[in-house]
Amino acid sequence: MSTNQQDYQKLIAKMNQQMLVTDDDRVPLLQQILAKLGHPDHAYKIIHIAGTNGKGSTGAMLAAVLQKNGYHIGHFSSPAMLDDREQIKIDGQMIGYTDFLQAYQLINDQLPANFATNSLSIFEWFTLIALVAFQQAKVDFVILEVGLGGTNDATNAISAPLLALITHIDYDHTRILGHTIRKIATQKSGIIKTGSTVIVAPHQKRITRTVLRNVAGQQQVPIHFVNNIRLKVLAHNFTGTTVQISGPLIPNQTIQLGLIGGFQLDNLATVLSATTWLQKNNVQLDQRLIHEALAQLKIAGRMQVVQHHPTVILDGAHNPDGAKQLVLSLKKLAPNHKITFLLGFLADKNYLEMLQNYLPLAKEIYVNTPSQHQRALDKDQLSKTIQTHFSFPKEQLFNEPDAHASLSTALKHAATDDVIVITGSFYFIKQFEGDQNV
Repeated sequence: MSTNQQDYQKLIAKMNQQMLVTDDDRVPLLQQILAKLGHPDHAYKIIHIAGTNGKGSTGAMLAAVLQKNGYHIGHFSSPAMLDDREQIKIDGQMIGYTDFLQAYQLINDQLPANFATNSLSIFEWFTLIALVAFQQAKVDFVILEVGLGGTNDATNAISAPLLALITHIDYDHTRILGHTIRKIATQKSGIIKTGSTVIVAPHQKRITRTVLRNVAGQQQVPIHFVNNIRLKVLAHNFTGTTVQISGPLIPNQTIQLGLIGGFQLDNLATVLSATTWLQKNNVQLDQRLIHEALAQLKIAGRMQVVQHHPTVILDGAHNPDGAKQLVLSLKKLAPNHKITFLLGFLADKNYLEMLQNYLPLAKEIYVNTPSQHQRALDKDQLSKTIQTHFSFPKEQLFNEPDAHASLSTALKHAATDDVIVITGSFYFIKQFEGDQNV
């Protein structure tokens, strides 16, 4: 292990692990720090992305398209799958230990002498380090994904971005963001700033569109709702999706998308609307290279096929809307196939409603506890919940010693054309990402 790696691990260990997103004084504090740093967020064009579901896929598509066209790209996203540094990527590669430590030191040198390192949360540190590292790397564009909400999220400390993208808004983190779509949409709309242009993904609830339209009006910015999309799926299987698409901001074209899942079509429409807007605003993008980038793209943890015959899928759906979209995709991709679920949830999520989506489709269920997470729902409690609240056959419910034992047993029970879905939380599926035994 190198000295820089040791120093990085010591630094991460002493960082404050709290989220702090409920405090409304955090963004002004971070803005003050960015000002002392000379506004690194002014050094590049930012595309800021908020929403309940779809941020990761939308951000990954845009980053891939821009990078394929020769631009240097910074990409900030969460959560990480295997290494926290995955959250900060430069031209598709996660930040190195040396660059991370240099950015940290640059920021730390500008903080008041009496300012403790752990006064900032780990997510706030990563946000600041990303913005500084992107400046140091001289990137052209930054894809900046909100961590949670919008208004009080650390990423909202930036000045007005070039584009503010709003992906699908639904219920999640209700204890923090509010228990109504109006309140959640209001929080997400906090990334809309005077000087930007807003693009909103399709299929939003009416109240969401009203909230976003009102905030855009208050900030005096143009807002584009990605509606009236003409879309026809020409082919779809576990290797990708071919779709013919056009709309008000999208020229008629046929796209081969490396990603699978029906929910990706709304993300695709949003991305193509954004790329069309960029082209109209003097960003040089080659249509052939856009198509190449989308065809080659794979994203860890988003309908990620890690094995064939039987098909094993990792998906990070972690709220009812994500669960619903996953089930719709499975019904289209694997009609009449036996589907087995390996489930592991966080206790503070609406896992009852997620189970309502999964259980009617499931032939077997394997309960699991996400490892190394204080919010994990214990698998024994999950098993009890399934038996108490749902009439799922007990002989088709399995409680193995650990997650890999669950997969091993599921594979023994599976025929070659069966589908095994590992889902419930990113904190659960990351136990399998990169595992050569899957």
